[in-house]
Amino acid sequence: MTNDTSAAAAVIEPVALTAESKNSPTTVGVTARTVLWLSVFVMFGLLIMSRSKADPDLWGHVTYGKEVIRDGYLHPATTWSYAVDDFRWVNHENIAELMLAAADNFAGQTGLLFLKSLLTLIVLGLPVWAAAKRGAGLLTCFAIVVLLAFNISFHWLVRPHMLSYACGAGLMAILATSLSGAVTAREAGRGSSKWLWLIPPLMCFWTNSHGGYLAGVAILMAWLGLDAVELLLTRDARFWPTVRHHALLFGATVAACMVNPYGLELHTWMLSSLGRPRPEISEWAPLPLFAVDGLPFWCLALVAFLCVKRTDQPIRWPGMIVLALLSWQAVKHHRHLPFVALMASYVLAPHIESLFRRVTQSFSKRVEEAGRATAVRSGYAGLIVPAVLLLVLSAAQYPRQATLHVDKDYYPVSAMQFMADHELDGKVFVTFNWAQYALAVFADSSPESRIAFDGRFRTCYPQPIIDMYFDFILGDLPKNIRYREESSGKFDPSRSLEFNNPDLVLFERKRKNCVATMEANTEEWCLLYQDALAQLWGRRSLYDDSASGEFLPVSERHISDDAQEDTVAWPGFPTRERKVSRVALR
Repeated sequence: MTNDTSAAAAVIEPVALTAESKNSPTTVGVTARTVLWLSVFVMFGLLIMSRSKADPDLWGHVTYGKEVIRDGYLHPATTWSYAVDDFRWVNHENIAELMLAAADNFAGQTGLLFLKSLLTLIVLGLPVWAAAKRGAGLLTCFAIVVLLAFNISFHWLVRPHMLSYACGAGLMAILATSLSGAVTAREAGRGSSKWLWLIPPLMCFWTNSHGGYLAGVAILMAWLGLDAVELLLTRDARFWPTVRHHALLFGATVAACMVNPYGLELHTWMLSSLGRPRPEISEWAPLPLFAVDGLPFWCLALVAFLCVKRTDQPIRWPGMIVLALLSWQAVKHHRHLPFVALMASYVLAPHIESLFRRVTQSFSKRVEEAGRATAVRSGYAGLIVPAVLLLVLSAAQYPRQATLHVDKDYYPVSAMQFMADHELDGKVFVTFNWAQYALAVFADSSPESRIAFDGRFRTCYPQPIIDMYFDFILGDLPKNIRYREESSGKFDPSRSLEFNNPDLVLFERKRKNCVATMEANTEEWCLLYQDALAQLWGRRSLYDDSASGEFLPVSERHISDDAQEDTVAWPGFPTRERKVSRVALR
């Protein structure tokens, strides 16, 4: 008999640790082997979720955090934009931006990727810990990691929303392990644990980290409320004590959420913002159920169906209803899918374990007996396989931890280099996905420059300003693709070219509406730079007039179809040393 048989026995049936056996070499070997296998699973999930590409908003988050660290206060109005003046900025991501800025200050791209990996281990590790705490085997833990990794990886970039998913995992872990009857059958005479009181400070942290805290409040309210409803329907004597406990806990949580720099204003602004559609942002689009990106959700749905159909464990319907509500939200908005996977990892864990036990029951006894018979002979030899796998996965993970990639076929790295080489700055209208990259470049080398408009969206811009710029960037599109308010006036893609007198316009060539609008305004604008990805236009009165101090001769312009390939390392700033800028804000 081989060591693998012994490991298989440990997977199928947990080893009972008696007072006499818990310190024996055999038991210590089994325990160490289990820990190693769990580490292998989590490392496998980490590998899947380690997409080391820069997010369009990351430059902005790091820049805003660094400015708070530098200045010692939160900026009350929109920064770095010429489009608005003293517009109220209710920033719902302060802690996240401070953490990202600190990580970048400490170790650059390595610090950012390390922070991401740490949060990944929390997101994957907490559900596995909760499942193992309730006696789940290794197969169940592996299934949980796989379901989580594939349903979260699409949205797992270095961004503040990582903290939302980490806090969500923490909230659900507390509820699943401390709320009586949350995941397994409610024990007679047993109330909820005092550990539930970790929720208010957790929610305070979450509120100051990312706007996803509203999802956490909704999950808490629904789960606690349904728990009380179940006691009411079963006429359980614990109903009124539970209602009082839950009401006090939820009240304390709401009070904790008020502890933020803006008080009630944060919550009223959040509700107002979420009350308006945002179809222009892809992550808020409906879940693509009939595309490749929808496969992880269907796999999760299949697991849930099999669990309900075949489990021999009691189904706790309050948690299942919360899971169904989250699934409905994920179908409406793709970005909510990670919350579905996290919820499923907790409420389905006992049922996944039940399925594996049913599948293996025909031979589990023979494997267990054979494994126990060889456990003494195998000793610590069973540690070799998981240890080797852990080393292999760690080696595969290293390249993803080494570089945070800035793709030149997605970001205007070459265009920004051209601007730096020719000292082109001032008021720059930059397309939505590139604006925070541009403002970070300007913060580094041209602090007097300003941009419009960026991914802070309604956080820093009123809707009429957003509509004006989207008229140019997106064009006149159907309502299911673009939201536009009637109060913003008549559709006019050229208005943004004159609003507050921008000097330069930078956008993607693939946006035909932008190209057509610029070509229709060649009397005022001239093309200064072009490659396969980007076009940069300048105001003729500045760059096409030989009498202007900003004149750029045709011989120094770069008009080509040069392919933009490969990547550069974060932050992807221009490499040439900048001189003192000649352009004053106009």
